[in-house]
Amino acid sequence: MSQNYQRRQVSSTRRQSTTLPVFLRDFDEANLERRLSTCVNAQRRLSTVSQLYVPHGTEYHPQEHVPPTGPEAHQPFLVTSVDDEYTPDGRRLSIISHRFEAIPEDTSESIAESKLGKLSKFHRNVLFVCEPLISGLIIFPILVLFWECGWNLVLILLNILNGFDVNLHLDEMTQEDFESYTWQSLLGPYLIAQVILLVYYLGQDKIHHFLKTQHWLIRTIILKLHILVLASCYIVQWEMLWTIWDQFTPHEWYFETTVSIASLFALIVFIGHLSDLVCSPFVFSYDSIEYCVFFGCPLLTREMKTWKINFINYILYEIIISNLSIMTWRGFYHCLDEYLYPDDVALSAGICLILGYVLYFPLMYFQTYLEELNLKYEFWTFVSINFPQFYRNIRHLLAFVSCVFAWRGYWVLCDAYVDIFYDYYLTYLFLYLLSFAVLCLLQTASSTNGPLSNMENEHNFFPLYPHCYVSTVHGKILDHPYFQSQPVEENTQL
Repeated sequence: MSQNYQRRQVSSTRRQSTTLPVFLRDFDEANLERRLSTCVNAQRRLSTVSQLYVPHGTEYHPQEHVPPTGPEAHQPFLVTSVDDEYTPDGRRLSIISHRFEAIPEDTSESIAESKLGKLSKFHRNVLFVCEPLISGLIIFPILVLFWECGWNLVLILLNILNGFDVNLHLDEMTQEDFESYTWQSLLGPYLIAQVILLVYYLGQDKIHHFLKTQHWLIRTIILKLHILVLASCYIVQWEMLWTIWDQFTPHEWYFETTVSIASLFALIVFIGHLSDLVCSPFVFSYDSIEYCVFFGCPLLTREMKTWKINFINYILYEIIISNLSIMTWRGFYHCLDEYLYPDDVALSAGICLILGYVLYFPLMYFQTYLEELNLKYEFWTFVSINFPQFYRNIRHLLAFVSCVFAWRGYWVLCDAYVDIFYDYYLTYLFLYLLSFAVLCLLQTASSTNGPLSNMENEHNFFPLYPHCYVSTVHGKILDHPYFQSQPVEENTQL
């Protein structure tokens, strides 16, 4: 059936996706001598209820920097008033989509051909195969080590603030021990981290402008420090909220699982998708001021000041979505702690890693295929038209499960077997800084936070998640003057 479909290429400032629903337009092949074609339509069927008149609807526009989950951002359709001499009152309603701007087909084809022509098919296939392997098997364990050491350093800080032994919960952890922490010691670091995050949100434009004016060496050093502080704030944010839930809520598995499932559905109701639950090894970043300073914003706005947009974006992600994400992660993670061979650390971690990677690699390598199911099978055409987010959220859910398994597998191994110095804090501080230094050398220290805004990927190997670190590094290497082909000067001397 796929031979009866033809995709119309369009351009967008957002990362392209291939899961747009398609409607068939029947043509008389005998008269027009053309086969069936398709046209890109609205993400949802428009109804008379949703076609509300919005004054100045055409002036609502997306932000310059969108979240890394660009295809999942809301794409509302606004009905605006348009001048028309053929209507009685000279005006008519027009449906405006903010997602796509049509361009001539020959132009889009030439752009695609020019991008594909940069690398041979063999080199593209090698990049496609190596991207998930390098990121998932080499960089991801270092990233987990960074978070695990940072988490335990914050735990030691909590012990000091409460006057306990610094190694409490590091030798033997029980649920009951969490009750000893005071709410002041939990709320204080959380508020400090939130204030720093708010400053980052409100000052991102000034930070970006300042970094662009600096020498490349100074810019690199400041950017790495910027990433380190931001990653530390996120570790504090997650650990404080996680510990608050551990301390002040019941520990029965059914309660924690119910809270996690409820939070999962709350995310679907609130933002329409589950992509914000997905992190490494599916999402990686490259250290650049374009990806590591600006916080992507999915909002459509009109004549709103920048600081207001950034503040609303801060409330959306750092207050609402972060809390729902932590609540979702916590319940499923604790279930694995309680019921997946809790007395055999190596076996439990091994099973988690196997299950995590069994889900990870198919979900990565088959992204394009799964995105184009609506072009291959009539059933998925029906689903993509009527339920455009359904099978995407199924894939996000599977990716989230893979993340939980993979993170817990490496985390448990680090907790059980990482021991260098006699004092725990020296071990964790040393490995915290060492792992960050290694990530800095690999130009992916920002993966500790994930890309803050959408990353451009000319190859579009993985259309659902911004997973183009290896491709970006490869492109930077090829763009270096040393690897550029130098024209050979002809010897004209007789």
